[in-house]
Parts: sequence; C-alpha cells; structure tokens
Amino acid sequence: MLQNYLKIAFRNLRRNKLFSLVNIVGLSLSMAVGIGMLINLKEGFETDHFHPFLDRTFRVLTDASTPEGRTRWATTPQPVAAPIRQMSMVEEVVQVRQGGSVRVLTDRGEIAVNTAFTEPSFFRVFGFSLATGNASTALQSPQTVLLSQRVASRLFGEQNAVGQTVLFDGLGRFAVAGIIQEPPLRTHLPVEAVFSLQAARSLEKAGRIPVLSDQWADYKTTATYALLKSADDAATFSQLVGRMGQKPNAADHQTALAFSAQPIEDITPWNPAIQNDRHAGMNWTGIRQSLFLIAALTLLAAFNYTSLSLARSLTRAKEVGIRKASGALGRQILGQFLTESTIIALFSLLVGLILWHTVVNSGWLPESEGQASWPDIQLLSWLLLYALLTGVVAGGVPAGLLSRLQPVQVLRNLQTVRLFQSVGFYRVLIVIQFAVTTMLMVFLVVLRDAGIHTSDQLRSVLPTNVVLLSLRGVPAETVKPQLEQLSQVRRVTATSQVAIYPATIPCTLQVAGTSPKAVFSKAIDENYVSVFGLTMQAGRNLPPNLSPTQEQYVLVNEQLARQLPGNKPETAVGQRIRIDSVDVQIAGVLAEPDAQLSPIPPTVYRYKPAQASLLALETEPGSESAVLEASRRIWQDRVPDRLPEVYQYDEKINEDFQKGLGTINLFFGFFCGLVMLVACLGILGISAYAVEVRIREIGIRRTLGASSGEVIWTLSKTFVKLLLWAGVFGLPAGWFCGKLLRDRMASGVDLGPVNLLVGFGLVVLVGGLTVLSQTARATRIKPADVLRGE
Repeated sequence: MLQNYLKIAFRNLRRNKLFSLVNIVGLSLSMAVGIGMLINLKEGFETDHFHPFLDRTFRVLTDASTPEGRTRWATTPQPVAAPIRQMSMVEEVVQVRQGGSVRVLTDRGEIAVNTAFTEPSFFRVFGFSLATGNASTALQSPQTVLLSQRVASRLFGEQNAVGQTVLFDGLGRFAVAGIIQEPPLRTHLPVEAVFSLQAARSLEKAGRIPVLSDQWADYKTTATYALLKSADDAATFSQLVGRMGQKPNAADHQTALAFSAQPIEDITPWNPAIQNDRHAGMNWTGIRQSLFLIAALTLLAAFNYTSLSLARSLTRAKEVGIRKASGALGRQILGQFLTESTIIALFSLLVGLILWHTVVNSGWLPESEGQASWPDIQLLSWLLLYALLTGVVAGGVPAGLLSRLQPVQVLRNLQTVRLFQSVGFYRVLIVIQFAVTTMLMVFLVVLRDAGIHTSDQLRSVLPTNVVLLSLRGVPAETVKPQLEQLSQVRRVTATSQVAIYPATIPCTLQVAGTSPKAVFSKAIDENYVSVFGLTMQAGRNLPPNLSPTQEQYVLVNEQLARQLPGNKPETAVGQRIRIDSVDVQIAGVLAEPDAQLSPIPPTVYRYKPAQASLLALETEPGSESAVLEASRRIWQDRVPDRLPEVYQYDEKINEDFQKGLGTINLFFGFFCGLVMLVACLGILGISAYAVEVRIREIGIRRTLGASSGEVIWTLSKTFVKLLLWAGVFGLPAGWFCGKLLRDRMASGVDLGPVNLLVGFGLVVLVGGLTVLSQTARATRIKPADVLRGE
C-alpha cells in the first residue's frame, strides 16, 4: 500500500512541477530558518557538556548587598578561593580572571582577541585539551600564553605557532607555549588567549592591569570554580559556601558579600538575574520566542501549502471520485494526500538543510565564521519529526476534505463541487500575513530613510578637521603637550566622550531645598566647546586655568537647565548646585547639537581633564592626514607598549553609525522579505483557487461581452480589499514601531505619510502582482470550452 502511495505521489509531483516547486521553496525557506533556530537551541542546551565532571563541578556566585539593593554576580573576589581550597570535599579549585578583548598586531592587520588568566587546574577541572604544549608549565610562567587553534591560525597561518612570540597591546610580548583544541560544544568559557595568574600578578606590578589579587572589594572580574570529590557532597558544599561572608578587612565596607554554589549545568539557559555572565547563552524567554517563531513560520508556510492544494482540488476531485467508485476507502484517500504532503515536507527539509549549511558556511550571516556542520543523528531525528509534523499539518485540511467527497457528487458535475462554503478563515489569515508584512515594510522604509537622513546630517554637522586619540588608560599629559606643539594643531581638548554621543558617567545633582536626583556627566576641559564646534545657549564657556583638583564651575545642557529653578537656560546661569558632594556654579548652558544619534539626557559638563579617556585635536583644514600620522608617531614614542587608536572624528562616527545600521537593516530586510514571500505564496494559492471555482462564471461573463479588464477586476477586487484591510491594521503597527525607533534615535526619523504610504505601497504592489498572475489567466479562458457541457 505504501509503495502505491509513493508511486502516485511522485507521479503527481512530477506532473505538477510548478505546484511542487512553489511548495518546496516556501516550506524550505521557513524550514531553513527553523533548522538554524533548532540547531542553535540544541547547541545552547548542550553548552559545557563536554566537561568530564559535570555532576561534580560548581561555580561560586556572589550576592552583593549595597545601599542601592542586592545583585548577584557570576564572579567572586579572588581571595575567596583560599577558604574553598581548605574544604575537605573539594578536590580542585580553579579561578578564571577575565582579561577582556585585547588587540594583537599581525602581518594581516590588527585583530581583537579575548583574553583570560587562569591556573594549571583549569585543564584538570574542565574538558579543554591541548593540541600541543604542556598546560602545567605554561600556566605557571608569567611569560607564556596558550592560544586557541582558531586564533593561532589567524596569527600564523600554516606555521607552527609554538615558540613564536605575540605582542598583546598593553600587556607586552608573550611566547606561545601551546595550542588549545577547539571544544566540541559551546562553552560559557570561550578561550582564545589564556595567560597564567602569575602573568596577571606581574602585569599588576608593572601597572598594566588593575590590581585585583588578594582584593576582597573587587567581585566583578574573576570566576571561581570547585571540583568536588563526590557528587554526594554537593549539599554540604553549598552550605559551607553559603556560610562564607565578606572578610573584615575588605576595602569597601558599604558592600556586604555572600556566596552560593551553582552547578555548572545550571549556567545555561542563562539566568538574567546573574550579572557578568557574558557567554551563558539564551534565557528561557529567548528560547520560548524562538520556538514560537519556528512554529509561526512553519504554520504560515503550511497554510500556503494548504491553499495551493485547495486550488488544485478540483483537478484532483475527479481522481478521488473515480478511485472511490473503484472501491477506495476514505482512509486510503487520506493516506494518499498525506503521503504527498509529507514527501513535499521531506524534500523541503533537505533543501532547507542545504540552504542553511550554504548560508552559514558562506559567512553571509553576521558573526558567522563558516563553521556549520551537518546535524548529528539525534538532531536529524528531531528534524525528521519536524518535517513529518509539517507535512501532516500542511496536508491535513485538503486530505480530509477530499477524502469525504462522494463519487456521485463529483462525477455528476465537477464544476458544482465546493470543498468549503466560506473562505473567511483564510481571508483572515491573509489579512494577518499582509498586516505583519506591512508593519515590517513600513518600519524598514522608515529605518532606511532615517539612516540616510542621519548620515547626511552627520556629514553636514560634524567638523571634518577633528582628530581623536584614545588614551586607553594613559594620563592625558603623557602625550598632550607634544600634540599641542604640532604646527597643524589649533587646540587640543581632553574629554570622556565626544559631543555627538550622550554622557554615560552617572552622578547626583542637588539644588538647595530639593532632594538629590540622578543625572549624567562628561569630563571636559575649557577647549571642549570650541573643538567640537558647539554653541552656548546662555552664559559663557568654562574659564581657562581652572584648578584640576577643586571644581568651581560647570556647564549644563538645555535638558538639565529646564529642570532647574526658573526652567529656562537664562535663569540657570549663575545658579549654585551640588554635584555629588561638590558645590559648583553653572557658568553656561550648552545648546543641543544639531545631530543626535540618541536622546541626550540631562547632562553636567565637569572640568575633570584627569578623567579623560580621549583627546580631540582641532587641526588646520586639510591637514587631518598629517596630524593622524604625527599623532601615531608621538604615541608610539611616549607609549611604546600600547598600539595607538587614532582616527578622524567625522569618519569614525559615520563608520560606526553605518555599521550598526547596516546590521539592523540586514536583519529586518531578511525577515521582512521572508514574511513577504510567505504571504505572497498564501495569496497566490487563494487567488488560484478563486479562478478555478469561478471558471463557469467567467465563461458566462466572456460570452456576454465582458472585457479582459472587467474579468480581472471582478476576480481581483476581493483581494484588493484584503490588502487594504491589511493596511488598516499594519500601518498603525508600523507607525508605532517607527515611533519606538524615533524615541531611541531622537532625530532623523520621519513618520510622515510619505514613508508610511511607500511601505504600504510596496506591499500592495507585490501582493497585487501576485494576485494578477492568477486572475490574468482567466482572460485566456475560452467560453466554448467551459460551457460545452451546460
């Protein structure tokens, strides 16, 4: 029986090539997205499962209680390891200090490498292994480093990396002592460059990294893990860890620390309540959203299959009538059509797998490194089940309807057959599909228009003769005097943030007789306003020769000035306010910049050049390139152990803006295109069905003299109404999404009727052409052929 089902199914699929192709394309695109999400979810749940002692490995968490509240951290103070090592049930303790991203200079340019500091027990507790080298000696020396295979390949290509030296920006030069094999599964401890804790202590003494060793006050940098001798000791270990508290000699007496133990298997899915857990993966909310998206895309694609199957139902109804007259049972007809839909789903799964594998390995996706592999047996079984369910859902409705047809009803007059009396449910789905498409298309049009407008605005507003030099922890006075002596440099300012970006340093502001409130501040000097081309709304700039240790004057922006007594920039000038614990006077009010990448919060500009993180150099027009090169040379002479970060202000801001906007455009463009395609396949099926069931009416209209345009409009007007109804719901949703974008970007977002209508017009155009491709077929119908049997 199954053999006959398969034979008939392949024969029908081969005979209706276009129908089969459209269904496979629609299902495979949706399933390719679903495959990627399922693989991502599976890899997330398997995170760290390659470690050999999962049931005995625990991470120590820190609960920090401050006057502002209580927070939980995935890291601990480094001294917490000492009392844990003394516990009788503990076999090994390993600490991993986060080193952050560090630049490495290679023949192919600069690359960023994630760094960490740890100890030899790292390889005894976790499942990492070395392809070459000795972990014990490498993680005891302060002069060596272990590299991952991927990083070693990027640095040295096919050469043997062991024994080579690598210059890590700001850390120094280290010899490669071994290569770490790439782990078989994901891990919350991604390793690219691993140094010893001895190296961290040496760098602390040299002043190249903050001093954290033996510091109870810092609990945000080092993770602590314990390997127990037996899994049965887990409860006792948790109790002992919970009894530990902050040592009495802690530097920060306002913070009370408590500790708890977390099994390493519980790290993923990620718990948002645990801070500083950067690589723990997706949380349960994200998992549920992914599953919902998989189901939604699959159901929409399955609905399209159903629509196309119903469009072909009249041609299959005669086949069903003949088979039933020959003795076929309803369940056999049902099995036949479910077999066909399942074969389509399996073909779609295969195409989706190939499509997903090709896209990932091509590197087209953001952050894709071309490392996709074919699914294993376990995942393949889940994907097969996914395809079978898709086939059953897609083919269930047409199979059920066709299997209930009576032979007499079908063979007496095929044109009177109606598989369902109302298509209201399908109309609702079409409206929903195109409403979502309209929302996404409107948002995409608004986003692209905002990007173009903001980019043009940045080019017209940002000064072109400003060069930025990142200080990277080096005091400004190390290089500022030499930069000021350059003949092409007009003036230099030290600041914590460029003018176009909002302030990020929190502080408290208090006016006499009022309670303190939180605002943000920037560290600047007296040249900040002139270098960045800002203007004063009221008052004057900071006076020169201010004391760098005792604050006297500040500047505020318009947002903050309107919150002070008087509620005007003019009345804010001269007022005395308290910033943190310092009484200062407002010297002037800065006008809001003409271009903003995000809303500017109430901001205080404080004279604190010692807290500057970058220098901005105003150059003579046309001398930017010369100043860039001269700045690099001065930096390399004064700070030889750190690579310079020098760039032109306007070009850097535009580059960062375009890069971020490009990623967003790519994501929403892909998602909008996918939803548009799925929606068009759906309306294609319904419009084809409408032509089939009204073919006798079309023949009569053509006999009575109806023109081709009248026939097309008669068949298309229902779908035009559906598209208009989609706009009724989709346009407000798209406007709301655009408003959220405007609230984030602050300017350059046009929510006027032009952008809204352009987005909706594109959806109507594509949907209308899809309908027209089917309704235009009706003009080729010959009335004599249709009405011959009447």
